[in-house]
Amino acid sequence: MKVSVSYWYNKGVALSNANMHEKALYCFDKALSMEKDNDLIWFRQGITLFHINRLHEAVSSFDHSLRINPDNAAALNNKGVALSVLRRFGDAEECFQKALDLNPGNPGIKINRNISYGMEQTEINRVEER
Repeated sequence: MKVSVSYWYNKGVALSNANMHEKALYCFDKALSMEKDNDLIWFRQGITLFHINRLHEAVSSFDHSLRINPDNAAALNNKGVALSVLRRFGDAEECFQKALDLNPGNPGIKINRNISYGMEQTEINRVEER
């Protein structure tokens, strides 16, 4: 009996939601081995990688998702968050702006953008104090 892409994807989502991120990544890898061009699998893998602080890999997963579906505002938003944590504020701002262009009414994107801006200002102030 062959297990389907949706089985591995759904199992990965459930494991990620249960904070079993390493096991979730295994499932997403299995799903991607069957269907490389599925933006949702790449997106959820990025979310999971973010939760275990594998930020560069998370950004890469969001990039894969966006190559397949450039209009994925959630992927842009989450990529912006990861980039903010990596202190790549200019790149993060670009993601937030694109996400807002696609989904201007989304308060979560605006909140994340403001948090990123605050992080950047804190970083600037810290450098100036030295």
